[in-house]
Amino acid sequence: MSVVLKSARWLLPALLLAQGCDSGGNEPEAEKTYTVRFSPQVREQTLACGTSYTDIGTSRSVIELLDFKVYVRDVTLVRATGERHKLKLEQDGTWQREAIALLDFEDGTGTCDTGSPQVRTQIVGTAPEHDDYTGLEFKLGLPPDMNHLDGATAPAPLNAPGMWWSWQGGYKFVRLDVRSRANDSYFFHLGASGCRGSVPEGFTCTSENQAAVTLTGFHPDRNQVVFDAAGLYAQLDVDRVVDGRTDTLAGCMSSAADPECPTMFEQLGLAVDGTARPLPGTFIRVR
Repeated sequence: MSVVLKSARWLLPALLLAQGCDSGGNEPEAEKTYTVRFSPQVREQTLACGTSYTDIGTSRSVIELLDFKVYVRDVTLVRATGERHKLKLEQDGTWQREAIALLDFEDGTGTCDTGSPQVRTQIVGTAPEHDDYTGLEFKLGLPPDMNHLDGATAPAPLNAPGMWWSWQGGYKFVRLDVRSRANDSYFFHLGASGCRGSVPEGFTCTSENQAAVTLTGFHPDRNQVVFDAAGLYAQLDVDRVVDGRTDTLAGCMSSAADPECPTMFEQLGLAVDGTARPLPGTFIRVR
């Protein structure tokens, strides 16, 4: 009995000490709230409602913003050592839920007659505190198991107006609509394609079109992620009028048969079939 009591005297403090350390015997890392900021731009100028932007695309056209929203998920900070820390998003009940965030770059004024005046240009969350963060990773889009919710009844931010296609189509991951000299609406809607199924049986898609973005030279306290519309349209003619045969709409709505989609997908680091390609750094870049 005395041997058992003596063992218990040293065992309890050892257990308490172990609870204060991680499995590797180290103290838990201190966490910090980080804000990842995003900036919609045309070159070095802010992209905003009610402003005209010149020298766009191959026809050197003029565009005006109509709508710009993006779903981002799995935001991850990367240290100089290569160590990755996924941002634990603030669950604010409006813009962020689980690992998903909605960015909204239009304020509903001027040409942006969207009825949604709220703007959101940042993602907020916690990660271990380090001074040597040098990179950022994130995905554009929703995970397949959340892509076919009902946008009319889903919780925020999955209920954003204009970001839901249909049960089969799912959500628009990126919606960037502009007006050019020749087209009242020139679209870019990124989403899954070739989706089939039903609510009871579930859905499958031939291309999930999940763009995985990796950026270097990024520290959340010093840098921003730029979405540069001039880069997106650099190799496109935004004044091209559709002929109704080979092209039925101005811009791209994620159809592999749409002649504008390969060029737009390339700017997100995607082939038109949804496979990964190198990110050019002209549409999405670090500032």
